[in-house]
Amino acid sequence: MTKTSVIPVLVAALVLAVGCGSGTTPTGNQSPATCGGTSTSCLALVTVRGSDQLVVRDITDIANPKTEANLGPNVVPVFVSATEVSYPSNAGLVRAPFAGSPKTVVTSQAVGLFAWSPDGRTVVYTVESPAGLDVHQLTGGVDRILGSSPRGGGGGCESIAGCAIANSVDFRLAYSRDGAYVSLVINGFAPSSFRLWSSDGKLLRSNDSQGTTMSVWSGGSLYFRDAAGVQVWRDGAVSTFLAGVTWIRPSASPDGKAIVYAARDSSGWAHTYIVDIATKKVRELNMARSEPVFLTSRYIWYRGERECVEADNCGVNPPLHPASGKTYIYDLQGGTETESAITSVYDVWPHAA
Repeated sequence: MTKTSVIPVLVAALVLAVGCGSGTTPTGNQSPATCGGTSTSCLALVTVRGSDQLVVRDITDIANPKTEANLGPNVVPVFVSATEVSYPSNAGLVRAPFAGSPKTVVTSQAVGLFAWSPDGRTVVYTVESPAGLDVHQLTGGVDRILGSSPRGGGGGCESIAGCAIANSVDFRLAYSRDGAYVSLVINGFAPSSFRLWSSDGKLLRSNDSQGTTMSVWSGGSLYFRDAAGVQVWRDGAVSTFLAGVTWIRPSASPDGKAIVYAARDSSGWAHTYIVDIATKKVRELNMARSEPVFLTSRYIWYRGERECVEADNCGVNPPLHPASGKTYIYDLQGGTETESAITSVYDVWPHAA
């Protein structure tokens, strides 16, 4: 994902944060097992309130986070592994260790969306073409085109409080968490696009007519929203997961057991919910909280919302409320919420299982 892409990737919609610095912090140690069941430390790419510097934070002990590296203000990275990040630049798509060098230019093409396989050996990315978007897969020095899709369309309305399309706009290219599949789900200011390939390049599903959006992988299952609610693709078949639910930017837990999401009521307030994947049981965590993301399997970050004022141009019964400027962490184990001093996180490691 990149700010330089012609696709308006909603980086801000994918951000999360953990309380540290001058903010209130949750208490208690975070064991490595909650970081995806491995001995890997819990890491997050974050910005702290009052700074535009993006840093790598070790949040294994969430009450005592440690800064591992400072990546500066002008990158939009994702984790490739527990020691490397990747981001687009003027030179193309770059891969580098936390220290910043040596940098490897993975491809010199103008990359839009991109995603790395779980083992970090293969990358898929989009490039503009006359037909729309070509999806490339690069592995072992071999670059091939998996397929293409229409462009999602650009806009800018998605950042305005009174813009209903912000509840539907989403651009996601992703590997399944087991590395077996690649998905492209786009919904913007043009017809939606849904593509699903096996990792060896076979097209498994293609549909541009159902308004699919807001996708997320958990294991080998792809969850996505359409007009009927939330569906799940699993083992080659699509079935209903949450009928009638209009979820917004879902996030899967590192342990693969749950998905957190927001949904808006008729007055435009966001409510944050968590659903157990096995049982489909849903419970609400809080209201006036948007953009929830799993930080670890225990902790969820989200943004606060506030009442509209005249300058916001929200209108009557707005489709969403402005951000309050405050962010929070919800502790699933303790059922408590604390304010966060970190304004955004662009990714966490380990990725969802």
